Amino acid sequence: MSRLLSVSRAARLVGTTRGALQKRIRNGEIASFEGQVKLTDLGELYPDVAMEDTTMLERVEQIIERAFHQVRSGQSAAPDMQTLASRVTELSNELANAKFEVSNYSILIDKLKSKLRALQQDSSVEVATAATQLTEWLAYELSNQPTLEPVQEELIASDNLLRIVAAQVHVVPSGHEFLVQGSDSVLDAALSAGLAMDYGCSNGNCGKCKARLVSGELRKTRNHDYVLTEAEKLHGYFLCCSNSAVTDVVVEANEAHNENEIPLQRITAQVRKVDFPHDDVAVLSLKTPRTQRLRFMAGQSVDLTINGLPAHSLPIASCPCDDRNLQFHIPRKNGDEFSDYIFELKNASSGAVTIEGPSGHFVLHEEDLQRPLIFVAYDTGFAPIKSLIEHALNLETSELVHLYWVAPKSRGHYLGNMCRAWADAFDSFRYSAILANDSKEMEFGHETVDTLYDTLIAEHNDLSVCDVFVSGPDRPVTQFESILQQSGLNASQIFRQIA
Repeated sequence: MSRLLSVSRAARLVGTTRGALQKRIRNGEIASFEGQVKLTDLGELYPDVAMEDTTMLERVEQIIERAFHQVRSGQSAAPDMQTLASRVTELSNELANAKFEVSNYSILIDKLKSKLRALQQDSSVEVATAATQLTEWLAYELSNQPTLEPVQEELIASDNLLRIVAAQVHVVPSGHEFLVQGSDSVLDAALSAGLAMDYGCSNGNCGKCKARLVSGELRKTRNHDYVLTEAEKLHGYFLCCSNSAVTDVVVEANEAHNENEIPLQRITAQVRKVDFPHDDVAVLSLKTPRTQRLRFMAGQSVDLTINGLPAHSLPIASCPCDDRNLQFHIPRKNGDEFSDYIFELKNASSGAVTIEGPSGHFVLHEEDLQRPLIFVAYDTGFAPIKSLIEHALNLETSELVHLYWVAPKSRGHYLGNMCRAWADAFDSFRYSAILANDSKEMEFGHETVDTLYDTLIAEHNDLSVCDVFVSGPDRPVTQFESILQQSGLNASQIFRQIA
């Protein structure tokens, strides 16, 4: 019997994205069995995954390197010997069970052959003839059994190696999957993978990250003050923030599926640093307390209050996968108290900031990730777009993510190098940098909007299959939205954010 692999694990083994493999499943190129695919089918679909292919080894090396980096930085620890031993034991048990099953089948076939020989001696000519024909058919089938191809051997070996260095978590009822690396908690691994798992303090006090273990083995990584009842323990409940996955596990857990399920929060954070990628753009980095991290969805905004100034609403430019480190992009605005204060901070590494939020509906939903995603950012409207892109790339579900960043000539694309690095690192990501051509470049007039649309149409013949996210000043965003609608794009496929 061919081994069944989850779509996420299968995609990692052959070096593609989960979204790309799901598309091939939808197109009927490979069969799916309750969210899993056969390893033999995978080998036939990707025959170029050869023995000398180092893709999987490189991925494992990255996992190991990340674990050691976390050890050095004090963030986490590599899997301990007990965890590694448990994973190897599980694989050994699977091998022993497989050998036992094969042995039983061999015995069964020998018994069947014996029965057929007895029937061939039957006095009835019809029975003897049928038995002879069945014996010949059985001999033919046994001698023509498919052999394991080198590509399938490589996939099995790579899968076993991946299962030793990292455990996979399958979440029900959502069907989401992610890897737990090192001694990361189930919660931290879920957040790093871009999932919006329910949690509160993330320190074992509130119990909001409570989930139920359906199958597999967990290991408690730290004590917690929240007390589970005996009934909850009996039914397999645990705290995601205080447990790590030893083997592949299935857990029943709550997730926020849309922005309305994220609670309003008030947090006091600290200014970690202020960078200036351009003289007129500041990147403000805040760090929240470990026990009070901000829950938000990519693309949302918060209100910041600093130094007694009135609250200032800003989109979050960082990914929810790193919810303790929040980033904001702030353009210089003469006469604006908040802007003036941030630019005067320079490289200050202290200062309390009150965060209240999140708010806004400029977010990705599950159905959006099944379609090609086009992001259009005007100037510092790149901030929420950056959050959305990092989230989409983390989930590895969209088959295409294309960013068009329109910037004024006066300061250009202040984080252009990062966008080019994304394009180099992710096969599914494309980046187009556009400079405004208008005489009053900061206003992004019709000329720039028309140029952007012409570029978009030239590169995407059928926008009807895409979702478009547009962020920036009111005028160009409204103009571009109008052009898209006039071209026949459905309003439900256009998402806008005035930033």
